[in-house]
Amino acid sequence: MNKITNLITVILTALTLSACVQIPVEANRKANQLAISSVRDVPTSYSQGSLFSLSPKYVKETSLKAKQTQQVYSLYANTIVSDLQKNGFKTALIDQQADFYVGFGIALSNDLSDDKISDKFGITPGLPEHSDLKKGSFLVYIEDAVTGQRVWRGIAQGFAHETLTTEQRQQRTVVIVASVMKQFYQSN
Repeated sequence: MNKITNLITVILTALTLSACVQIPVEANRKANQLAISSVRDVPTSYSQGSLFSLSPKYVKETSLKAKQTQQVYSLYANTIVSDLQKNGFKTALIDQQADFYVGFGIALSNDLSDDKISDKFGITPGLPEHSDLKKGSFLVYIEDAVTGQRVWRGIAQGFAHETLTTEQRQQRTVVIVASVMKQFYQSN
């Protein structure tokens, strides 16, 4: 009987102590926050097997070093191509005419502000700045190869994670690209 009483006391004490522990979830939640917005400009659709070509766009002045910019753009380019291929589209070869172009850009907010994004790109999800974190934007658009008209555009904003491993950075990029491009596929 005494052992049961002691066991119940230990369990109740453990439960009480665990209920008092506070985990700072809010800071982590803000760091992983992702805001997305998109708009369809023209009711043009592309069937499975349509050919695409990438058209990266760079910010004229960036706070990143050239090598960092190259690595980030390469990671996003590879992820965009992979995502489009998973969704039935094909990369145009050098001797093939693409059906649509996929333009994209990546920038930190101190290099490309929300006001400039809104003026030049027409949409912004409006993720609020956070004093301890660097906000970044991934902009992507689909342009019809024949007419030159912008068919669709999307943007994701989140916070840059400078301490991620290469694998973690790749996984985060996959999530970001898939989240934005999902809106294109749904309206295509």
